[in-house]
Amino acid sequence: MRLAIIFILYCNSVVLCQNLVPNSSFEEINDTISKFTKDNIEFTSKIKNWTTPNTASPDLVTRDFEEKYIKTPSPHTGQVMVGIQSEIDWSEYIGVNLTKALTPNRTYYVEYWIRRANCIRPTMNVDRIMNKNFGILFSSDSITSSDGKMMYGSPQINIDTQVLITNKEWVKISGYFTPKTTCDKLYLGQFQKEGEGPINMRGYFVIDDVLVKEIAGFESLDRNEELPIGSIIPLNNIHFISGTTELKDTTSYALLKDLATYLKLNPTVRIRINGHTDSKGSEKSNFLLSKRRAKFIAKNIFQLGINKDKIEWKGFGEQHPIADNEDEEGRSLNRRVEFEVIK
Repeated sequence: MRLAIIFILYCNSVVLCQNLVPNSSFEEINDTISKFTKDNIEFTSKIKNWTTPNTASPDLVTRDFEEKYIKTPSPHTGQVMVGIQSEIDWSEYIGVNLTKALTPNRTYYVEYWIRRANCIRPTMNVDRIMNKNFGILFSSDSITSSDGKMMYGSPQINIDTQVLITNKEWVKISGYFTPKTTCDKLYLGQFQKEGEGPINMRGYFVIDDVLVKEIAGFESLDRNEELPIGSIIPLNNIHFISGTTELKDTTSYALLKDLATYLKLNPTVRIRINGHTDSKGSEKSNFLLSKRRAKFIAKNIFQLGINKDKIEWKGFGEQHPIADNEDEEGRSLNRRVEFEVIK
């Protein structure tokens, strides 16, 4: 079961941090190219931060771009976009090193925009249904190929519904990703699974405005997006009195009411409340405190009319810090509660 965001939850904190994709709109270029990029080396040399993992050559497309084989639309924003072509058995890709590695067990919102270009070839000039092999793949390893063949992998950000990619409008592709390991590289294109043949969406497609941001709270989450199982959302405005399970302000209680309302509107969803502490005190006492706090949150939500089978709770103590425990700022970030989508 995937959790649909259908209303705005109360929170005063910032929902998203900075975009982790450098040159995310492709505006930073070293030179204007008015024709197809002749090879991958030229593409990499002309654009800042981005590269291509195989020998196929994406294109830097500006308003001055002129090719007799295709007619490109205007960029989604700015002056530059990237063009990638896919055929039956090969595809072009773009890749970039993120400005900061994705942290395990933190949830990120990801999006990019795509549109089809007009092609002179009738077989290429066709609106296409987006397939699951086209998307964004995050990795900790460099994915490369010495030739122009398909790249292997399973993109974490793709489409599981029928979305038509046309030459008439830009389409936003978006989703949430919760990595289990550290990832610092992003690749975009059509991938092939090991042991399977390529299933490509043929055509010439333009890409713009790639976004990767950590969800640092939930002031508001896009009501048209869904949270997959495993997503972890911080409950930043729940504040405990130090060393206790007592909430210290009305904001904390207001957030619990909003969360209870949220669960009532999503009757098939199950979540787990995760409790965490900093490293001050003994490991045993921190574990017990985090467990009691998570249980306290769950019990308060039960009292607001939520069935007990919809919520679990678990304490992790100091096992999973998200900041340095050597200073108060870091310790305050590590003292946290979250909800995790488990069904």
